[in-house]
Amino acid sequence: MSLRDHFPTFRQILGGAVTASTALSILAAGAGGAAAWGDTGHPSAKAQPAAQTTAISSTPVGVQFHGMWSMYSDTQRAYVLDKLQAAGVTSVRLDVSWAMLQPAAGTSYDAWGTDFVDRVIGMANARGIKPLVTLWLTPAWANRARGERVLPDNPADYARVAKWSAQRWRGKVAGWEVWNEQNSPDFLVGADPVAYTKLLRTAYPAFKAGDSATPVVFGGLQYNDTDWLTRAYKAGARGSFDIMATHPYQGMADLAPAATDDGTMWRLTHAAAVHKLMVAWGDGSKPIWFTEFGWSTHSTAAGAPNWERGVSEATQATYLTQTATLVRQQMPYVTRMYWYNERDLSTGGIQDSNYGLLRRNLSAKPALGALAAVNGKAPTTGSAAAAAPVETAAASSPTSSHASVTSTGLRKG
Repeated sequence: MSLRDHFPTFRQILGGAVTASTALSILAAGAGGAAAWGDTGHPSAKAQPAAQTTAISSTPVGVQFHGMWSMYSDTQRAYVLDKLQAAGVTSVRLDVSWAMLQPAAGTSYDAWGTDFVDRVIGMANARGIKPLVTLWLTPAWANRARGERVLPDNPADYARVAKWSAQRWRGKVAGWEVWNEQNSPDFLVGADPVAYTKLLRTAYPAFKAGDSATPVVFGGLQYNDTDWLTRAYKAGARGSFDIMATHPYQGMADLAPAATDDGTMWRLTHAAAVHKLMVAWGDGSKPIWFTEFGWSTHSTAAGAPNWERGVSEATQATYLTQTATLVRQQMPYVTRMYWYNERDLSTGGIQDSNYGLLRRNLSAKPALGALAAVNGKAPTTGSAAAAAPVETAAASSPTSSHASVTSTGLRKG
C-alpha cells in the first residue's frame, strides 16, 4: 500500500486560511547571498549561523491565487484581488505554465499566453500586489511529448524562458519559484532530486541574468521533506537558490499547526528540521517561505483517510491565526507564507475543493477576516456574496495549456 493511502498528497492537503491578532508590518523578504554557481557545498563545522540576525516581528501572509485559470472572468479576478488587497495581501502565488508561454517552439512566444500573463500580473500590481510566480509545466517540443510534468530534455530550454520571463516582468514579481512539489511524482514524474537540481543550477543564473534583484525560490517541497532535500543538496543545489520553500501541510489533515514535531515530514513544526539542514549545508542565513499551507473545510466521513480530514470554517480561521503566531514567535527564518488557496473549487474531491478563503460563490469564510487580522487590517464586514460577480460558464476549467492541471490547482493531476 502506497504512502498516498495513508497521507495527503500535495493537493490533498491544500486550502484554508490563517488569522492572527498581531498587527503586521509588511516585509520584503530578502534573498540570502548565493554561493558561487558551481559550489556544491557540504556540511561542515563551519556551517553558517542557525538564524538570521534581524528579528522578524511579523511575517507577511499571502495567498495562492489561481488567476491564470478560466474559472475566472476578469471581473471576478478583480473582485478577488480587491478582497485580498483589503486583507493586507501584498503578494500572491501565481502558477504560470511554460507550455502556455512557448507551446510551439523554444524560439517563439505565444502572443495570447504572454499577454494573458501580462494582464493578470498587471491587475495584481495595480493593487500593490507582487506575484511569486511558479514557472513549471514543460511544452511537448521540449521533452518529446512525454507530458508536462516531465522535465525538459535540455535544461537550457527552461533557462531560456527563465531569462526571458525575468526580463519581461522585471520589478513586477516577488520571486521566481522553480517548479512545484518536485519531490512528489504527482508533480514531477520520477521526483528525481538529481534531475531537478540540474534544472535548478541551469535556471538560477538565467533568472539572475534577466533580473538580478528578484529572488529565485527553490520549488516548494511537498511537506517538510528533509530526506529529499538532503539528496538535492548532495547533488549540488547549494548556491542555486536564494530562498527555500516548503508546503508544510499536516499529514493528519485536521491536526492543529502547533502539533509537536514527531521527526517526520508530516508535521508543520518539522520546518525547524529543514532550517537545521540548511544550517548544516551553510545556508542558515537564507529564508524559508511556506509557499503553500492550509486546511480544508468539510465534515470528516467515518473511516476517512488521514489526508481527507476536514475542519470547520471557524477552526480553519483559528488555525490560520495560530500558524502566523507560531511562525512569528518560533520560526524567525520563515519570512513569508502563502495560504492555499483563495477560493473553493467546484471539481475534485471533497478535500481538494474546500481550502479557500472564499466559498465557491465568492462569499467570504471567517478565514478571510483572520487573514486580514494577521496582516494588520480590519476585517471586512457585510455580505460578500451580495456583491460577488455572477458565475461564468465553464467555471472550473483550467486555462489554455493548464488543461492538464486539475481544478485543485498545482497539486494532484
